[in-house]
Amino acid sequence: MTPKITEHELIKLRKNLHYEKGTITTTTVYKTDVQTVAGMAFDRGQSVMPCMSATNLMLHVLEGSAEVMIAGKNFNLEEGEQIVMPKNKIHALFAKTKLKLALVKG
Repeated sequence: MTPKITEHELIKLRKNLHYEKGTITTTTVYKTDVQTVAGMAFDRGQSVMPCMSATNLMLHVLEGSAEVMIAGKNFNLEEGEQIVMPKNKIHALFAKTKLKLALVKG
């Protein structure tokens, strides 16, 4: 289980995320009234279908690579890279390899 972050505490999110065959796992590690941070692990080939969010989202790739589509434009993300998905814009994600990421909402 991925630990929850509390004030003045460190966690190793990448190490604590675990792949499950054929699926996507999501764990919320921090949440306030205005912001949520989640860790996600995608098995290779898994995807998030096109959708929109009412808030901005930032992805930070912790491990692996992904193709992200934002408002019809494709981006290839590798380990250590980030991208912001603006609110009210259609976005999608495809895990080109096994993929771990941090998702910041708000």
